[in-house]
Amino acid sequence: MHIWGKVIRAAAVSVSVTLAALALMSQQEGLDIPLPYWELGALLPMVLSGIITWQMARKAERIERLNTELTYAYMQMKALAQTDHLTGLANRATFLETAEQLQAQQPGRILIIDLDDFKSINDTHGHAVGDDVLRGISQTLLRCARNDHLIGRIGGEEFAVFMPDADDQAAAACAEAIRTGIEQVMILDRDNHPIQITASIGISGQHSASLPDAVQAADMAMYRAKRAGRNRVRVAA
Repeated sequence: MHIWGKVIRAAAVSVSVTLAALALMSQQEGLDIPLPYWELGALLPMVLSGIITWQMARKAERIERLNTELTYAYMQMKALAQTDHLTGLANRATFLETAEQLQAQQPGRILIIDLDDFKSINDTHGHAVGDDVLRGISQTLLRCARNDHLIGRIGGEEFAVFMPDADDQAAAACAEAIRTGIEQVMILDRDNHPIQITASIGISGQHSASLPDAVQAADMAMYRAKRAGRNRVRVAA
């Protein structure tokens, strides 16, 4: 209700109660209430209740506004605590915690994506360009993954995807789409030359019952892809 509505309602109630009390008193034998009392009985409650209600309503509005601002600030802080500031993806802690919950409900596959020679990109082109690369990779992951996939940045140049209820074929298809998508990420250096970006991807096997086992299996498969020449996908044995 608008503040003026509250004031009018409060004044009407106060005046009504006061006049009703005066009316009851006037019915007593021998008690004659002069007209000025009736006027004061209407005026004073209206003024006093109006002022008090106005002040209380204004204070309630300020409290409500502060509560809204606090809620918004809390949601922002919560989002910052759960996401990677650079890419907007889930950070390592959030990814692992959420993936563990999902794995307990509906086992799936883990992809570990590690960019190839990322340190040389930072060393050669600078960290600002490196940040552009990471943001480009995150957008590629979002494009290639499904809505029910969980995506996170779990290290400097390392990303992960949890695919609930995915078999080896679906996981391999998604991983290959991500690999080729990363190859096509167009980031230019300071001289406007395209930077070659590739990634090695490991997929956890179907026998990984727990999330730590799945992450370890995918990680080992990713290192097998590195040793095999990089820019390829490997499935855990």
